[in-house]
Amino acid sequence: MDNMQRFVLSDIITKKITAGNKENKAAVEEEMLPGDRKAVAFGKGGEAVVIAAVTRTKPRESWKVTDEAEFTKWVHQNHPDKVQMVPVPKEWFVKSLLEQAAANDFAVTDDGEEIPGIEKVTGTSYASVKPEKDALELIRGLVASGELNMGELLAIE
Repeated sequence: MDNMQRFVLSDIITKKITAGNKENKAAVEEEMLPGDRKAVAFGKGGEAVVIAAVTRTKPRESWKVTDEAEFTKWVHQNHPDKVQMVPVPKEWFVKSLLEQAAANDFAVTDDGEEIPGIEKVTGTSYASVKPEKDALELIRGLVASGELNMGELLAIE
């Protein structure tokens, strides 16, 4: 199995497992109470082998600001000396300047004024997988026929 094949298979299978894991986790959380811990075993040669334990944590209480606007208003009214005023450009204005820079291929206004703090940046390139519609079924068939060894993908041999 080459790197490309390993990447495609691990990407497709990881997405499938991740989706299933969310459902499995939700089901386990329904079965367990906070603070519970259960060993998980699988049979091997008539003997159970514990491979992990699942714990459902107890909820932790803490305090946090949940309504930033209301909290800030209250602090501003009751403790104005504790408010830090930070100038922030309006989003629509920033967006329009970025659009101008893109159109001009330079951070400059339509009047020719150079805009400091705006630069053209290049994102990183990355590999992505676009599986065929029936990719999981095809993988199942390859595994069933013995043509695909999942142990190699999982480095379990």
